[in-house]
Amino acid sequence: MADIFGSITANYINLILITAVTVALITVLVSVKQFSAYAPYAYPNARVMARRGRLLDKKQIIEIIDAKKLEDMYNLVSDVPEYKKYLDKFPFEKAMDMDLAETHQILAKISAKKFREFYEVIFSKWDIQNIKTLIAAKEMAIDTEEIKEKIIPFGKLPEDILVRLLDAENIDEIATALKPTVYYEPVIEAISLYKEKKTLLPLEASLDKYYYEKWLETVSEISNDDGNVLNTLIKTKIDLLNLKIILRARSDGLEFKDIIEYIFAGGDQLYEWKLKELMGAEKMVDFVDGLEGTDYSDILKDALTEYDKIGSISVLESALDKYSMELGVKLAKKRPSTIGPMIGFLSQKEIETKNLKLIYQAKLEGFSPEEIRKMLIGGWT
Repeated sequence: MADIFGSITANYINLILITAVTVALITVLVSVKQFSAYAPYAYPNARVMARRGRLLDKKQIIEIIDAKKLEDMYNLVSDVPEYKKYLDKFPFEKAMDMDLAETHQILAKISAKKFREFYEVIFSKWDIQNIKTLIAAKEMAIDTEEIKEKIIPFGKLPEDILVRLLDAENIDEIATALKPTVYYEPVIEAISLYKEKKTLLPLEASLDKYYYEKWLETVSEISNDDGNVLNTLIKTKIDLLNLKIILRARSDGLEFKDIIEYIFAGGDQLYEWKLKELMGAEKMVDFVDGLEGTDYSDILKDALTEYDKIGSISVLESALDKYSMELGVKLAKKRPSTIGPMIGFLSQKEIETKNLKLIYQAKLEGFSPEEIRKMLIGGWT
């Protein structure tokens, strides 16, 4: 009897041990799986968190807004080492852009491998901005030395191409200088309409369309929740871009047929038929009413009062830009352990850069601190 009892007890203990070992192995396997899933993000997210800690807080922004002199503003912004190194070399607005471009470059280098192309496309936007700056400057016959001051020497364009672009006398020579690059086709396709209509919109829209097409391609093979967040981010920005193209086209007296090839059909909420309908709206209030049911309706409704006062679409474009920048911060919260920190930081950095440039311009134009607070992205009233 004792032997039987002992045997049962031993078997029971063995079963407990086997169960415990099995549970421990499962726990280890789950932990390893979780670690392997998040490991690629650990280093880039740690780097990002360190840089996020150097973003200006609310108290610092208010001090900058309240600065009595531009010199005081410069000194306050220069307290941030990343800004100081560029403020020592360049005018204020270029210094802010240089720091932001460097941030884009760093994110492209440190990002997890599967997202590297996503951030590399973001970094390439400085090529697009520089080409747009050059085209606009040549249109206005601005001196080459002055144009150089507006160029942000980041991006992927080789230095010799930038030199040739600076030396170009007109749009045809700009196109020729771009021939060895990926930007040649977008420019050459828009030249005829640019010459016919005498507006820069076709050239700028063609370059933007190329940029967003490439950006969207980078997430086409990412099928998990990270891919969904990035997809939403890009497609919403495409909607906002299309709205800005429509606004500019209406202002420049173009017809929908003139811009249809520059409209990007890959947006989130606005289809081609809706954009065509918006283009045909008789008044701006009708344009905004046509967005009812989308996330963009309230944004532009809030900006209509100011638009009615000054009659400039820049008010509406600014409202769309604010929404675009704040979107990244909002979406980042959906993936806090993977792409969230980088997307969130990038959006916060872009907002900070935009706000500092707004404060600088507003102070130059004599706006009061109370008026400046109302202009800023993120709410500082």
